[in-house]
Amino acid sequence: MRFLHGKLKAFTGEKIKVKISMPTRVLIMPERQFNKYRENMTYTYFGGQKDGEYEFSVPKSGTWVIVVEKGTYANPLDIKVNVSKEAAVPKAIESEKKSKKKKKKNQKQDENLEEVNEGGAENPQSE
Repeated sequence: MRFLHGKLKAFTGEKIKVKISMPTRVLIMPERQFNKYRENMTYTYFGGQKDGEYEFSVPKSGTWVIVVEKGTYANPLDIKVNVSKEAAVPKAIESEKKSKKKKKKNQKQDENLEEVNEGGAENPQSE
């Protein structure tokens, strides 16, 4: 088996995009699994048989190896590959969105409390 491979450092949540010129197997795996792949041992990977473009969300920060198989050793295919990486949505933006939702939720709860107080309940501050 002939293959192309390259290493890429990526953080949790980032996306790796692999564009290929013809259908083939695209495998994305940690370095440790790549060593097993090269030694013809049992290994685990993400991906599989792909056509055109494959997008992968990184589950864990670290160094990832992208492998594109080129067919058999006796009959290799001429495949063109383009690998790119997109940054993850910053956690600060995600937490800001969550805090806005919480504020809206709290405002709704406050409105409900005001409605109950206006409904004739005694106000402890009035004399």
